[in-house]
Amino acid sequence: MEELSWITMIMGLAGGLALFLHGMGMMSSSLKTMAGSRLKEIMARLTGNRLRAVATGCLATAVLQSSSITTVIAIGFVSAGIISLSQALGITMGAAVGTTITAQIIAFKVTHYALLLIALGFICTMWRSRATLARLGSMLMGLGVIFLGLDVMSTHMAPLRSYQPFIDLMAGMSNPLLGIVIAAVFTALVQSSSATLGVIIVLAGQGLIPLDAGLALVFGANIGTTITALLASIGQPKSAFQTALSYLVFKVIMVAIWLPLIGPLESLTRAISPVATDLEGAAALAFEVPRQVANAHTLINLLTVAVVLPFTGLVSALVIRLTGPETQPSADEPQAVAKELNPILIDQPALAAEAMRREVTLMGAQVLATVEQSLATVISGDAASLDMINGMDGRIDAHHEALVAYCERLLQVEMASEVGMEITYLLETADYLESIGDVVAKDMVPLGRRRLSEALEISPSTHQHLAAFHRQVVSELERGIQAVAEQDLELARSVVKAKASLREAERRLIEHQIERLTADAPKRVAAYTVERDLAESLRRIYSLTRRFIRAGCQLHRRRD
Repeated sequence: MEELSWITMIMGLAGGLALFLHGMGMMSSSLKTMAGSRLKEIMARLTGNRLRAVATGCLATAVLQSSSITTVIAIGFVSAGIISLSQALGITMGAAVGTTITAQIIAFKVTHYALLLIALGFICTMWRSRATLARLGSMLMGLGVIFLGLDVMSTHMAPLRSYQPFIDLMAGMSNPLLGIVIAAVFTALVQSSSATLGVIIVLAGQGLIPLDAGLALVFGANIGTTITALLASIGQPKSAFQTALSYLVFKVIMVAIWLPLIGPLESLTRAISPVATDLEGAAALAFEVPRQVANAHTLINLLTVAVVLPFTGLVSALVIRLTGPETQPSADEPQAVAKELNPILIDQPALAAEAMRREVTLMGAQVLATVEQSLATVISGDAASLDMINGMDGRIDAHHEALVAYCERLLQVEMASEVGMEITYLLETADYLESIGDVVAKDMVPLGRRRLSEALEISPSTHQHLAAFHRQVVSELERGIQAVAEQDLELARSVVKAKASLREAERRLIEHQIERLTADAPKRVAAYTVERDLAESLRRIYSLTRRFIRAGCQLHRRRD
């Protein structure tokens, strides 16, 4: 019968933990979707100010309900070169503070509200026509499932209150090193310090853990949570590993500071926590320790941030010295093609959309450089120059392929409709840029090869007219790329409205070409055909520029 009891308790613990983790996932996913593009604004508040970086990490973690996700985002930002290692350390320190909110919620006696929250959440999800209400319902259901998991664990572990060997084992946790190792390993396995804190608080709620043992387990949970960041840095640039390592260093510093001060920490925790004056023994522990553990978790993270924050630069320098400086990828490595498209951001669609916009801007710069060199190369360049233009288009195609593959993965993730729309239009924008590159490589370069093979000559006057038209097209393309990058709607509309001016320039070019058709020059008809096709290619580039801007700035969805 005792064996059956153990099996039942293990099943209850495993099932309750699974419910807890599933609830955390539901709540985090719903909050991410509800945050939508606002998550970008939260993270965009980053500056060189350390306090702002900490506040950003704390706020993002409060929104996402996961310090691991916030830390992974910071790793992605460092990998993309958006923020420095010192700023990322500030974010992760803020995340450490933000995650204590979960433990505070768990420490309240809220498990009896679990079914009510699940019922209310389910009712809200039935209004699928109201997306925000449905997501709020999913968040409430996730919170209810978390509380249900805690209740299941608590119920099935209750018999341990009278099982002396287990009581002795928990008492042995007062050895800090043992408690740290056990909690660190458990947290690394479940990849959630909140889950570990949940189990600790459940055990404390049964009167099974004294405060000193609870503190040791909290230390271990703080170290074990860094495993997610370390795993996320695998396959990323060295800067990603440096960010994960700096997070681990911060947590180790935390334990190193507080482990020798565990006695004063106990006293401070008891001083700020409620006391069971009318209870004794296990009953008193069951009342006091859950809140004490949550408060201690908040204290050690908050106070450690206050101590370490002025030295983030030194910590970052130490990590860089230990690991060596970042090495730049060679031109033939995939990361060199589209470094902004960090797979870490796939689970954060709003941030991934920003990464796509940056990559589209970089792709646009390559397209602009290709178009700028195209006319002179076609009219007067040699075969090697024409091959170089084809090589530039090959890199544009590689950028486009990377964007398509990234978008394919990204659109499989649940996201707010406005974020999904933005991603779709960014891909359309990249399509138009790739088409501009194709105009140069597939239409203009063959004209240059024909000029060489047939020994055709473009007259200086025609060259001058073509160059003027080309400069105008390049200017509008450059302004269009800037408009899309900065989401400058006024600039975007001015490029679109330049159509009349471009048509007038093209008309003057055509009239000149027709006049030149009567000139007494060798191979005049063949040269005219090349000149006319060049003008048509430039006109198509501007036409694609207008479409590129309309998609990139979503002008067709906006009213002037």
